[in-house]
Amino acid sequence: MFIPMKIQPNLAYSKNEVSELLNVHPRKLNRIAQQNNIEKVDNRYIFKGSFLIEHFKIDVSKGVQALSKSVQSVSKDFKEIEALKTEIEDLKNQLAIYEIADNERIEVFTNESYELFEKRLNEWHTLQTDIKHQEEIFSLKIKGADERASHYEKQFEYQRKQSERILEMHQQLIDTIEKQNQLAEQRSFIEAKDKKYDE
Repeated sequence: MFIPMKIQPNLAYSKNEVSELLNVHPRKLNRIAQQNNIEKVDNRYIFKGSFLIEHFKIDVSKGVQALSKSVQSVSKDFKEIEALKTEIEDLKNQLAIYEIADNERIEVFTNESYELFEKRLNEWHTLQTDIKHQEEIFSLKIKGADERASHYEKQFEYQRKQSERILEMHQQLIDTIEKQNQLAEQRSFIEAKDKKYDE
């Protein structure tokens, strides 16, 4: 293939330039780049002139003079690419200062808005402290009430047991009196009977 311009082995070309210079469809160039592991710069394939000459069997012995404009254009593109790379690195370095995580964000406030936000934040902290204090007091009150209830329950149980013991003692006393009464009645009956027999 004779390309009267054009491709120089020591230069590099973008996909669009190769497509235009060699009249090859961009999709075909994509396939060629993938098959031959052509490197990407800023997500664009860059073809070396030496690769193009070998792959497309280009005869570069003729038409070298027509090449100068293309060389200048490609050189300009590379300078722009290098400048863009430097700019991207600078931007990355600037962003790295913040190191924002996926669950974080940066907000911009006016001075007045920030003062109001700070005031509300302080009020919220104060309110949280008050709520915690009230919870502690309430917890102590509940604990005190529980302790009093437990005390009264123990007192009630003690009094109940005491009452049961007194009732048992009364019952035993009543049973004893009844037995004594029965014995007294029996004696009286026997004595009365004995007296009648004596008469």
